[in-house]
Amino acid sequence: MLIEILGTITAGLGLFFIGVKLVGDHLKQLSGRKFRKIVTKVVNNPVRGALLGVLAGAATQSTNAVAYIATSMTTAGLMSLRGAMPVVIWANLGTSALVLAATVDIRVLVLYLLGMVGAAFYFNLDRSSRFRHLIGALLGVALLFLGLQFIKQGAAPLREMQAVRDLLELGADSYLMVFGIGAALTLVAQSSATVSIVAVAMTSVGLLTMPQTMMVIYGAGLGSAGSLWFLSANLTGTSRRIILQQVILKIGSTAIMLILFGLEQWRHIPLVQALTAWITPSISLQAAWVYLLQQLLGCILASMLLGPVLRLLGRLAPATQEEELARPVYLYDQALGDAETALDLVSREQNRLFSCLPDYIVTADQAVETARKDIQALYNGNAGVLREIELFLSELIDRTQDRQTMHRILNHQARNRVLGDLRESLFALRRMLGPADALRDRTHLERSLTEGMHAILRTMAETLSASDKIDLDEDDAAMLAAMTSDRSALMERLRHGLLRHTEELSYAVQESLFAATSLFERTIWLLGRYLALVAPTAASDATPQTQDHQS
Repeated sequence: MLIEILGTITAGLGLFFIGVKLVGDHLKQLSGRKFRKIVTKVVNNPVRGALLGVLAGAATQSTNAVAYIATSMTTAGLMSLRGAMPVVIWANLGTSALVLAATVDIRVLVLYLLGMVGAAFYFNLDRSSRFRHLIGALLGVALLFLGLQFIKQGAAPLREMQAVRDLLELGADSYLMVFGIGAALTLVAQSSATVSIVAVAMTSVGLLTMPQTMMVIYGAGLGSAGSLWFLSANLTGTSRRIILQQVILKIGSTAIMLILFGLEQWRHIPLVQALTAWITPSISLQAAWVYLLQQLLGCILASMLLGPVLRLLGRLAPATQEEELARPVYLYDQALGDAETALDLVSREQNRLFSCLPDYIVTADQAVETARKDIQALYNGNAGVLREIELFLSELIDRTQDRQTMHRILNHQARNRVLGDLRESLFALRRMLGPADALRDRTHLERSLTEGMHAILRTMAETLSASDKIDLDEDDAAMLAAMTSDRSALMERLRHGLLRHTEELSYAVQESLFAATSLFERTIWLLGRYLALVAPTAASDATPQTQDHQS
């Protein structure tokens, strides 16, 4: 008898967890792209942001998922930190939708839903790009509620067993135990709503008393905070602020609800339990309302204290160097109204980005520790600026009809692509020609390539970033064209020279130097290509060499 009961409950939990996973995954896929487009339009208004958060929480049934989506969008620059906060805060309230729905007896509807989903699979609609995620989400909903029915069916006979009665009496005397159970289950399930729904199902069949259920739900809130804390261990800067805000919200709301619980149970002051009993006579609905009230309280408090919390988070998780480097200096949305001004600003931003390129190369006069410092942050930060420039130019294209202006925009887009290629090439070249280590000193060839590349980059960067120059004049362009002329013959001679010194260098060093000469040659070609885009007329003398090298 007991084995059959436990088997039914286990099957129900299995179906329930599969359903939760399917609903979350497919709804995120179904609304992901549209969700991102909507977010960029509504987060400037806190009320609209809060409504969006409620919808996002109801769709994903996971505040963790919403927090990480918002984190990725904030990191990508699609919305500000302050704009993201209302979305993340009010997503907690959205997760209450499924908890409330779980209290409704919809067994017959679930059976029909399973039949319709099965028919959709039979006719291969699950393979359609248009209906695949919708059908997957509906299957998840059906399995979720079917699992709850199994849990209720299996749990009902347990309340008649003496051992279970004794355990529940122990739980009634030790609320700390059931609180810990709720927290531990949430750490495993990664969702306080999931654990709360199971607690509501247990309550509906009399397996848990109302005070026990309340403590399980409060424990789930603390467990959700712990889950977020562990998952955010590798995050820094702005990304970590969003997660820490959720942790503070959940711990704060749980602490307040525990205080109210203590006053009600031991001081006999009618508070949460009395309020839910006044709202509805249904014990399962009362449990669902406890979860909703906990989320609502946290949302209201977090919204009221958003300013002080943001200042606190700024001290706890300051912006990283990578985030600082990823912010454009010259670009702003208002400039899009005047295409010519906008393009001048893009030129300055690209010149500023070009001025970072010499930092990828380590010269002999740089200290080793300084040379190794934060190159990854520079690499990732430059990627963020390139992305912002591309988005800015794409928006400018949508607003432009003039043919000459469109030609300039396309030119700047080409510059952006070449800057991205230069960033990749120099990052790879740095690894090959990095600072001397404990095993060996640099070879003469490595020093020559390093010093030569750094000199070319620095001269070109200083010329491009001159404050009074948006476009190069003829003399500067001619000088840079000579510096970035084709080096294939020189590199070929250097490679032949390496072959004559095979005994002096190890195979690994030879291989690295061969690759470095090829990468040096490619980088010079990219610099010539960038110069041709910046000053196409003045740099025309270098064009034949560039084309020959490209072929």
